[in-house]
Amino acid sequence: MRSYLHSAAFLPIRAVLFDIGGVFFPWPPPAFFRQWEARLTIAPGHIHQLLWHGPDVEAANIGAITAEEYCRRCAGRLGVDEVQALALIETAFSGEHLNDELVTYVRLLRLRAHVAALTNTWSFGRRLIERRGIMDLFDLIVTSAEEGVKKPQARIYEITLERLAVIAAEVVFIDDSDENVTTARELGMQSILFHSTEQTISELEDLLAQRGIVRP
Repeated sequence: MRSYLHSAAFLPIRAVLFDIGGVFFPWPPPAFFRQWEARLTIAPGHIHQLLWHGPDVEAANIGAITAEEYCRRCAGRLGVDEVQALALIETAFSGEHLNDELVTYVRLLRLRAHVAALTNTWSFGRRLIERRGIMDLFDLIVTSAEEGVKKPQARIYEITLERLAVIAAEVVFIDDSDENVTTARELGMQSILFHSTEQTISELEDLLAQRGIVRP
């Protein structure tokens, strides 16, 4: 095992694997939900308990129900129609603003390594990525709703590696969830916990430079 780990440190980085939500799609600030509470006449501080219903969320995460079905159920809790519920939830998932700085960086990163996405999302995941105009950033997109398994379960990482035709040591994984990063590291991936775009790019460039992959 020691000899394998030692040799793995000298393998090239062939792919960079990104989470989407919280990375490319920044999570909405509290003000976003306060505005929706006012718009839908929901008592302040109550929207989250009405919006995110545990069993339904988990079912949507692994594709056991569609995003549209979740929104149909959610609409009843919110006291709104399904169109309003879908608009709220899609905006919460895809963020009010795209991380344009990261998008610009990744477009150039693609000249040096494969870029893929591994995301816990619902059945609308690809549609939201397309709507934001970043589908072309990724050579591969793996979603929990399509695979029936979600991060941090090891199987969805293994599926991604199989489809990229790489081994874990040839991948850098980036996510804003500590438990998702922990699983990736346990599987042998170099991993970065996303705190900010600047920090993530800096850490990724350090890892790439260690393998002789430098910015042009």
